[in-house]
Amino acid sequence: MSDASSPPVQRRILARELRYLRERASLTGDDIKNRLGWSPSKISRIENARISVSEDDIQLLLDLYEATPGRRERLLALARQTQTPHSWRAYTAGAREFLTFMSVEAVAESVREWSINVVPGIVQTEAYARRLITSWREVDPTLTPRQVEERLSIRMNRQKRFFPPESSQIWIILDESVLLRTVGSPAIMSEQMRKLVDFSDLPNVTLQVVPLAHSRGMVEESFTLLNLDKSDPLEQSLVYVDRNVISQFLLDEQQSIYFEKMFELLADYALSPAATREFIANLAHS
Repeated sequence: MSDASSPPVQRRILARELRYLRERASLTGDDIKNRLGWSPSKISRIENARISVSEDDIQLLLDLYEATPGRRERLLALARQTQTPHSWRAYTAGAREFLTFMSVEAVAESVREWSINVVPGIVQTEAYARRLITSWREVDPTLTPRQVEERLSIRMNRQKRFFPPESSQIWIILDESVLLRTVGSPAIMSEQMRKLVDFSDLPNVTLQVVPLAHSRGMVEESFTLLNLDKSDPLEQSLVYVDRNVISQFLLDEQQSIYFEKMFELLADYALSPAATREFIANLAHS
């Protein structure tokens, strides 16, 4: 959860991205002062997320940093989300936190996800998702039917971004235990396996499974890596860690490097996409 006194996540991410672009362009605060007439302290406040930035000022910075058209579009979209949309106020606090994640995910060019617990929400069937959400009543008996339906609706609507016509790039690696653990009933699991197989056939999707037989003791939590410009080999991912009760973005650059490396190792451990598809298809018919 985010601290209510801290800047919005979107502003902190925007600040990190603008600092990265400035450093990549080898510009200092004094350089920007000479070219735009801004004080170095203004740049510092922007890059530390201490102040909001107008779209006009962001445009000037992106021109100066020679940002690519794609990155420019995504950063401007992110800037528009630094204030909580009025439409979100109808949602509960927990739902608003996940909507914040979705607002950042929506501007990412590529998404990579490692899941150790459940099938990711991106590709859950409605029955599988409903069972998971409803099961939270065992932990939180105050969870109302309205909240269940609210969370289910958010999860199902989120999936649209990963199917045509939007089709963002997505790479999912699952621990085999995710596929073997029954959620709800065998019928629900069979339907879920079929959806995974269909999902893996999409041209924008890479799906892999790490077999239980392969040791992978270093990774004990699910996480997601978001990239705003996958064509930039120097860009560090935005890391979102799902700790069930508490989920959060990790914006420390050294942590980003660690999670990037973990995902690379997991991909090496995993079955190939073709072998994964065959493995899940067999589970669907078992």
